[in-house]
Amino acid sequence: MSYLKTLCDEPLVDVTLGQLLDDTAARWPGKEAYVFRKQGVRMTFPQLKEKADRLAAGLMSIGVRRGDVVAWVMSTRPEWVVLCFAVSKIGAVAMPLSPEYFLWSNNKEITEQSLEKAKLKVLLIENQPTSEHFQGTIPFLHKMFPETMSSKSRNLAIDKVPSLSSIVLIGDRTHEHVFYNLEDIESISLDDTTRAHIEHAQSQTGCHDTVFLTFTSGSTGAPKCVEHSSHTLINISDLHAKAIGMENRNKVLHAIDLTEFPWAFLFSVTTGCTLVCPSDTPPTASEVLSALLEERCEATTFMYVKTLHDLVHDPELRKFDLTFLEQVTVGGNVVSKRLRLDAAEFFPNADILTLYGTTETLHLATTSPDMTDEQRQSTVGSLLPHMEMKLVDRRGQTVPLQHEGEVWVRGYSVFTCYRGDDEKTAEAKTADGWYKTGDIGILDENGLLKIVGRIKDVILKNAEIVYPAMVERVLLTHPKVSDVKVVGVPDPANVEEICACIILKNGHTLQQQEMREYSEANGLLEEFTPGYFLAMHSFPKTSTGRKIDRKKIRALAMEKLGLQEDYE
Repeated sequence: MSYLKTLCDEPLVDVTLGQLLDDTAARWPGKEAYVFRKQGVRMTFPQLKEKADRLAAGLMSIGVRRGDVVAWVMSTRPEWVVLCFAVSKIGAVAMPLSPEYFLWSNNKEITEQSLEKAKLKVLLIENQPTSEHFQGTIPFLHKMFPETMSSKSRNLAIDKVPSLSSIVLIGDRTHEHVFYNLEDIESISLDDTTRAHIEHAQSQTGCHDTVFLTFTSGSTGAPKCVEHSSHTLINISDLHAKAIGMENRNKVLHAIDLTEFPWAFLFSVTTGCTLVCPSDTPPTASEVLSALLEERCEATTFMYVKTLHDLVHDPELRKFDLTFLEQVTVGGNVVSKRLRLDAAEFFPNADILTLYGTTETLHLATTSPDMTDEQRQSTVGSLLPHMEMKLVDRRGQTVPLQHEGEVWVRGYSVFTCYRGDDEKTAEAKTADGWYKTGDIGILDENGLLKIVGRIKDVILKNAEIVYPAMVERVLLTHPKVSDVKVVGVPDPANVEEICACIILKNGHTLQQQEMREYSEANGLLEEFTPGYFLAMHSFPKTSTGRKIDRKKIRALAMEKLGLQEDYE
């Protein structure tokens, strides 16, 4: 039957993030922990500990206590990592927020609801100037929280988010009567009394306490707020690293924005490697290449399929010797044979590994260097240690091996709950702890998992799960549109691209740029905006004639666009 329980002789680790940092700083006192190339910052583990202790003291000075939620909106920079450990030392809860969602989302009401549900206490945010694409941080805060325009005190009272008491700016020192400045709260003196307060706070925290909140994509409405503990974060990082041999690497490249893969920062403290961040924003292929060459990185933590595709198609790549690169980990989907062959030409000594997981479970399965090429090309690998997995039918009954079923998992990596949403938690998790991923898979006799689809109609664009209904709702409001169905079509860089198939009202013609601009102007983020818009006279239906057949629509769209499935 399709059931698997992975055993491991090595026990799970019971420490908090703060304790782990203290232990790592003592174990590797001279080792660089992080390199932030954009800012020119290189931090050893003891330097990181000192910064985290100082920031923990500063946060405590403005009222942060155990259980309080501290959120931040910032690019990939040293403060991002320091905050994670500082917040943990207090026993508070870290909540990194995506700038793309928080700053540029057009749905202010949903953002407010999400922050209120999380019970946000303190918000830290980069003070960015006004630009062509952004109104500027201060105008944004005034619009988001109107009370900040009239407040005479840093102790805020925000009607829509009553738990929010303080906002800390990173950078500019204006508006100090309303906002704190990070530089000020970092400058707290670390005397014996202050250190004692931090140590006492840290001693009161437990590894199973919630320490991290992260939001799902929110593509079906309000995003769900996922709770994770130190126990989950540390053990998944440690066991994943050991499963792929990352603990033997000296320097490892982190090729995406920290907030997009927020628990990857822990690879440094669990393995002792130096984590290299090539840019403060999602790095370009050129920035990834420069970081690999100049830092001599032997592996990557995580790379989108699109990033790998762009990298191997960068004309500059042919000029350099990258034989030192031994491992590239890709997430979001199985890497096609064509892309593997292209990568092997430029990275002849590198294993291309696939990582499978969800926001609710972090890492679940990975391919490994000892698997055959065929296994790595067709599966997402084997389940990580100390976990259970089963594939079930619609009644929740385990299916036989080599049969399709929904992937359910149980174990230490499964999220605690959706904060403030018992109903959604009960829908996603059974009473005995099984998380229903919504993915359809096949388990083989070797314990390898193949993902073949989703229970719901979704599009996997790069690593973003896009629900067609969300895109359709926006396009249906266009005055030229009579009906619309959104499907995913093959794309070598993004895995799938969004294609909007539109039936126009009489007398109208389809203009690609007009539809694209309308989509973005009416709330669709760039990653959810269709790459293709196709006009159709009608939509095919299923054999009963009662439902629209999305598979046939997809086939028609591929035919019109001249696309083929990438089975290679």
